[in-house]
Amino acid sequence: MTGRAAGPGAARGRPRRRRVPVPVRPLVPLAGCAAVLLVWELVAHNSGAGWVQAVGDVLAGVLAVGLVAPALATGRARVRVVESPADASAGLPVELAVHASSRVRLTPLVPPGPATFAGPGRAGTVARPLTLLPERRGVHATVVVEVASAAPFGLLWWRRHAQVELPRALCVGPRLGAPLAVAAGAERAAGTGGRATPAPLGEPRGVRPYRPGDQRRFMHWPATAHTGDLMVREMEDAGAGPVTLEVHLPEDPEAAERLAERALGTVVALVDTGTPVRLATTEEDGARVGAVGDRRSAGRRLARAVADAAGHGAGTVTVAPAGPRPTRRRAP
Repeated sequence: MTGRAAGPGAARGRPRRRRVPVPVRPLVPLAGCAAVLLVWELVAHNSGAGWVQAVGDVLAGVLAVGLVAPALATGRARVRVVESPADASAGLPVELAVHASSRVRLTPLVPPGPATFAGPGRAGTVARPLTLLPERRGVHATVVVEVASAAPFGLLWWRRHAQVELPRALCVGPRLGAPLAVAAGAERAAGTGGRATPAPLGEPRGVRPYRPGDQRRFMHWPATAHTGDLMVREMEDAGAGPVTLEVHLPEDPEAAERLAERALGTVVALVDTGTPVRLATTEEDGARVGAVGDRRSAGRRLARAVADAAGHGAGTVTVAPAGPRPTRRRAP
């Protein structure tokens, strides 16, 4: 199965594709096999015994199979991802479940990760864990893996690259960076007074269905159990309006990664003080503004964010609290 990886981190660092199996360091195995056959030929020539020559022919055939068979096994192996999460964070491991039609070694390349073996077990096809260690944020619809095999004798490894489609897109959010200094001022302007501990805004006035961006601590579990749908407590307005955080990423990948990390840290710092946050970013299909209520939703938005015309230089973050004029700060 093939597909296309999307997002800001999908195309960077992509390895050169090898769809046709190629040998891995073939010089030593070939030289070793040639030396063994040459020695056996000398023994057979000096002894003159027919059985020695027959054994030499069998040995030559075995060595030939050991050198060529892994190429066939590598080319015929089929890899499929059967289970994958929807969210991940850069720098943290994320585990997939994969099926392989034959015993092969899989090494993730995009996103990178450690090598693991997959293939049928004694009870048939078994899902094996494949760990990814994404280094950057981005949205991945596929993963690129190196498929390698040395079956049946382990004389020579052959490898190829395969692009495997994921059951659902994997959103890799940025690392959690230090919040920008503008967050404290925005909290005070929004009416929270810069409290260090989460506190609900206003007094509860009822329950309503869950909407994206609602915070988990406002969940009303008795009403949820009664209706069968997620319900949240609806609070009276205490005069605290939402803070809009505009993120303009630069073209430079490293600078964009650092700015996204600090933007995520700013969102988390605001949410932890009970401040409603609206995040404005630029995605591949245009600008997008929406509420974010936790680190996961903010990470998804920043994973899809791309550079825009306003993100020149080191990029900018605009914090627009409710009421006062927006304050523009350039990320350090």
